[in-house]
Amino acid sequence: MTTRQILRKGLIERLTYIYLSLFIFLLCLPLVASAKVREYRLDNGLKVLISEDHKAPVATFQVWYRVGSRNEPAGKTGISHLLEHMMFKGTPEYGSKVFSRLVQKNGGIDNAYTTKDYTAYFQVLASDRIDLSVRLESDRMENLLLAPDDVRDERSVVMEERR
Repeated sequence: MTTRQILRKGLIERLTYIYLSLFIFLLCLPLVASAKVREYRLDNGLKVLISEDHKAPVATFQVWYRVGSRNEPAGKTGISHLLEHMMFKGTPEYGSKVFSRLVQKNGGIDNAYTTKDYTAYFQVLASDRIDLSVRLESDRMENLLLAPDDVRDERSVVMEERR
């Protein structure tokens, strides 16, 4: 199998996963739309929105960054998407791919996407496991590793996805 075929196969698998995650997310929208939203601001400035719905013992945890393709300077297009990929490469505490494995091991799914205005990361898992999402997201927000080899590899993947 050629490198191109491997990348294409990986892209197809990733797109399938993204579409499935998006489908699940969209199914949850009517539930969220009817729920009361509480807003908090942490000491570090992070805004936290909480919308409770006790119809099912499931929680969706999302982190949205106000950065997307609209914020990219000329000659740096795709950098937001590249950073989205790098967020799954790990931290000193949780190595490469450990984040997703921990979420899956706890019965959940995770994914991310980049738009013109935002980059969003989310996990859907049992509500009694929400502390796992908080711990993992806060760790990668503060301790993300950006190893040059990983950046180079993911840059190739992002370029292939954009074709």
